[in-house]
Amino acid sequence: MPVLEEKEFVMRHCFRVLYCKRHCLEAYLFCWKEDSGWSIDADYEVKFVGKRKSFGVKGTVRFDGYESFANQMLPFEKANSHVVNDKLKVEWRIKINKMTGFDEEDSSGNKENDDIVLKVKEEKFEVDKKFLAENSTYFNNLFFKSSDESGKTEIELEDVDPQEFKKFLKVLREEEPIDDETVEEILKLADKYDSKNALKRCEEFLIDKSAKPLKMKFNAAIQYKLNKLKKKCMSNMESKEDIQEIAEQDARHFNASVWKELLQMALSLD
Repeated sequence: MPVLEEKEFVMRHCFRVLYCKRHCLEAYLFCWKEDSGWSIDADYEVKFVGKRKSFGVKGTVRFDGYESFANQMLPFEKANSHVVNDKLKVEWRIKINKMTGFDEEDSSGNKENDDIVLKVKEEKFEVDKKFLAENSTYFNNLFFKSSDESGKTEIELEDVDPQEFKKFLKVLREEEPIDDETVEEILKLADKYDSKNALKRCEEFLIDKSAKPLKMKFNAAIQYKLNKLKKKCMSNMESKEDIQEIAEQDARHFNASVWKELLQMALSLD
């Protein structure tokens, strides 16, 4: 079964995303790996499944980085006819035809070498080394570039709360969505472990869905260098009171450039 195991390895990196745009819904299929020199050729079918009928499209795609994806648009009027109990079911079927740039060890199915135990205080988490390394520069260096930790079956992590780390892992695995209760914890660990994927998802949540106050969002944008969120916050500053509230917070990480932008914004509101 070597081919099947190889495909199972790759599919751990596939993410399905549904975006709501002005006149339609758009379903995307990504395959995200932070390294380069790899590609996957595949056939796919995406279906919007209704109670009595379905709408489907077939196609081919080559995944080879962040910019490659498969997508399908569905106008709102057609989407409404497929909604059941206020839910829209979207199915992706994928057949992988060719893979290049994957090491033999990726397709070996040898879980003994792929898994490692991370000890956080008194709790232990069994994780997939390759998956975590592909989502975190910190863990990539720890597992595969650190001579001190290489070959270990258990590594202890310091200065992290086990419950927060558990939530961080669930977000990376897409087992749990980001919400207003967890976003600050996830941001902190995404920054600590240099997870670009988790930072991006936190930024998207804060822009599109979060009910957090403006000052929290702006503070996070500056602290974690989330430029899209910063731009959104600046556009939402409608009064000098908004700027004053931001300026009165703990802003030790605000540099001169940030203060200059806030001053210019305040002057423009005269």
